[in-house]
Amino acid sequence: MHRSEFESFVKSVRPALLARANSVVSDADAAADIVQDCLLKLWSMRQSLDDYNSPEALAMTIVHRLALNSLRSQKIVLEVRDDILSDCEPSPEQMAIDSETADEVHKLLALLPDAWQSLISMRHIEGLSNAEIAQITGSTEGAVRTALSRARNRIAEIFLKHQLSK
Repeated sequence: MHRSEFESFVKSVRPALLARANSVVSDADAAADIVQDCLLKLWSMRQSLDDYNSPEALAMTIVHRLALNSLRSQKIVLEVRDDILSDCEPSPEQMAIDSETADEVHKLLALLPDAWQSLISMRHIEGLSNAEIAQITGSTEGAVRTALSRARNRIAEIFLKHQLSK
């Protein structure tokens, strides 16, 4: 693939690559960086792009994998930072903020149906797995996942309404 062919290829595929990257990382700047990295990889292999049935599919695969790698590296950094922060003692100000946040969370939970409150409590307070919750409730893991998802979405809706009313 010659330079002019590559440039027209990039113009046609770039919007789809950006959309794909943004759908994975949900950050426009990170998505743009990922697409740029993908295009650099494609540029370095431009001589062999004609060998592929669909260079567009190759580009989408590269972007998707780069985006997943980006998420993985962010998760590792966050886990390391959490370990560092867990060794630190919170300040009185942070303790007050945490207390207020906990009170708000308990108020939000009180607005949920009892079954959802129990599920949220078992999963996020007691730390039980979905399988353990399913066994306790006599349900399936899928049903537990669905109920937890609905409960979290409802909490998010209530929280957003509460924040907008402030």
